[in-house]
Amino acid sequence: MSPRPRPLYLYLSLLIPLVTTAEERLRIDRGLNWDYCERSPGESDLSVPAPPLENQYLQLAADRLEFDQTTGSSRLDGSVQLWRPDGYAEADSISFDHQNRVAELFGNLFIQQTGLRATAQQGYLELDDDRGWLSDSEFRLTENNARGSAALITLTSKDQSHYEKVVYSTCPPDRNDWSLVASELKIDMAEGWGSARHARLQLAGLPVLYIPYFTFPVDERRKTGLLIPSIGSSNRLGSELTLPYYFNIAPNYDATLTPRLMSKRGVMLGGEFRFLGERQRGEISGEILPDDKQNSPHHDDRRSALRFYHVSRPLPGLTTRIETNAVSDNEYLEDFGTGLAITSTRHLERVGEVRYNLGSWNLLGRIQKFQTVDDSLSESQHPYRRLPQLLARYRGLTNPLGMKIGFGGEYTHFKHDTLTNGERLTLRPSLSLPLRRSWGHLTPRLSLNYATYRLDEDDNPTDDKPDYFVPAYSLDGGLVFERDTHWFGIPALQTLEPRLFALYAPFDDQSDIPDFDSADLNISYTNLFKENRFSGKDRFGDARQLSAGLTTRWFQRDNGMERLRASIGQIYYGKEREVQLTGATEDDPSSAMVAEISSRLGNHWRTTLTLRHNPHLEDDQIDRGRFTLRYSTPEQEHINFDYNFKRDTIEDLDFSFYWPFNHQFSLFGKWKHSYLYERNMNRILGLEYGGRCCWKLRTLIQRYVANEDKDEEEETRFMLQLELRGLGALGHTVDKTMQETIYGFHNER
Repeated sequence: MSPRPRPLYLYLSLLIPLVTTAEERLRIDRGLNWDYCERSPGESDLSVPAPPLENQYLQLAADRLEFDQTTGSSRLDGSVQLWRPDGYAEADSISFDHQNRVAELFGNLFIQQTGLRATAQQGYLELDDDRGWLSDSEFRLTENNARGSAALITLTSKDQSHYEKVVYSTCPPDRNDWSLVASELKIDMAEGWGSARHARLQLAGLPVLYIPYFTFPVDERRKTGLLIPSIGSSNRLGSELTLPYYFNIAPNYDATLTPRLMSKRGVMLGGEFRFLGERQRGEISGEILPDDKQNSPHHDDRRSALRFYHVSRPLPGLTTRIETNAVSDNEYLEDFGTGLAITSTRHLERVGEVRYNLGSWNLLGRIQKFQTVDDSLSESQHPYRRLPQLLARYRGLTNPLGMKIGFGGEYTHFKHDTLTNGERLTLRPSLSLPLRRSWGHLTPRLSLNYATYRLDEDDNPTDDKPDYFVPAYSLDGGLVFERDTHWFGIPALQTLEPRLFALYAPFDDQSDIPDFDSADLNISYTNLFKENRFSGKDRFGDARQLSAGLTTRWFQRDNGMERLRASIGQIYYGKEREVQLTGATEDDPSSAMVAEISSRLGNHWRTTLTLRHNPHLEDDQIDRGRFTLRYSTPEQEHINFDYNFKRDTIEDLDFSFYWPFNHQFSLFGKWKHSYLYERNMNRILGLEYGGRCCWKLRTLIQRYVANEDKDEEEETRFMLQLELRGLGALGHTVDKTMQETIYGFHNER
């Protein structure tokens, strides 16, 4: 038995005359906000007149109606309207076949359904199958604010459409900055892609590129096909052309094959494979240059790089991580890397980890090696390999007396090609009694710090099993005083927070123990209140000292925002510090004095200042400092100033900005200068032109050096990028360089 047909409701009504041509354009764009790259917040996809009756499948209204009983069809004339659950149509007249539920529409058509609006002169709709065609049509894709016109639109399903002799763009209706003119265009909203045949890319009406066939995304999803090429130029590589091809293998697997043509180097082939599972994800990527045209005694003609990354969570609380990075030679990153963060890398890590969290316990197993790619480092400066490293930590148990028990244990086997090899076992249990109130805190703590070693006899013949045992006693106390005040006329709360930290740890000779992973702890305000003045576990310092600190903070009363924090502190020593990495005893009566200030000046300005004053130096007693000033607004106005100083090590000035002058034009730049080496490290000047939701042209020139302590010439790069929203970016990844070098900047696509 055939299903019962759905009812059809017909109405005769006197409606207003059909709108004019200008009003037709107004109708197709009504409710669409072209200031947004996608549907604006709160916008409904269907903004049409309400039907006469609610909850009816199909309804028609017109000025006049003729019904032919012989053919079972109706002819509706005069301001005809058609409603169905997910669509709406208007026309001068409609012929409707009741049995097949087919409508032929004539004159001044307007149709709207999920994701699509269109006007046309003639159309045909199979209402039950969501199929049909429209002639001489103008259309809007409302999901991503795209528009165009076509000689013929064929609707093959609810989500799929085919366009002939089409003009397509994502620019607002009153602008034709760029358009795609194609003989055929297919859009699949369900899959999120489009394809074009015999397409011409036009800029300001002028054809600039012909593409026989290509695919492009209409939303964030990806599809197999050729991606937008990348073009660039630099002193080291010459002119570059990158042609990435994307493979959408499965919903959780994809790959990209990337040939890279370099006029001074040759053809490099790169590839990337990514996979994503319910409890794992990973990535394999690599590059190979079979024959480098630039011959060098430091490397072979064949150059390559490989990276493997994998993380998983096979069981609750259990995670694994494997990461491997390798290059064929030490100059690879300088030659082919992009960005200072990559080209200045000194060590490439190869690590495998297994972590397990069980309540208050945290367990870690690790194997770790490095490839050193900096020729300026001697063999002794290469990091140790950990084969393996096993760690166990316990935190958080509070018994009825309020005491907290902690434990840290580690076993590591250290390997090195030129330095002492050996094994280390450390055990560090602790017991504390935190007493906290709103007006202050007091925390007594006891920790037992034990380490034992088994060293290779050939490396340390005097004592191959050294050890140390150091108990540490500390008492940490602080008070909080409050008062009402004002912050530039705004009601505020100011606090005054003095803090004292007493520490005692007896001396245990550790001079026979090698330095596997320890270093002097940098003196900062936070580190004034730590038990050990060394990082790592090869040293535990003897101490009889008192740390004193003072902090004041301003909080805005109405919202609790911290407007300012200022701290100052110092350590006072009661005896000489005999345990050292260098072997020399320290006898200064106090540490350097540390001062830190951070503030939010208004809603957009933020600043920080850190100074370290060492009164025991003969000159230049400010031995470390950093000052930052940041201005940032929601309108993407950014100004960053950063001065960093460390005596005899660093003295850098870093300035960057991004400033939009209007909705069309922005200027950006960066300047990083090393006063220590008296040279510029990185200089960028660029501009950005165009609207966010139509197109943007970005161009920049950059001069940089990869290593400040090397006497090498500056590299020069010129980048040009044209971003067409809805198609992609043509040219070099200028926006990526901007995000890496300008603090706070993010590209709004």
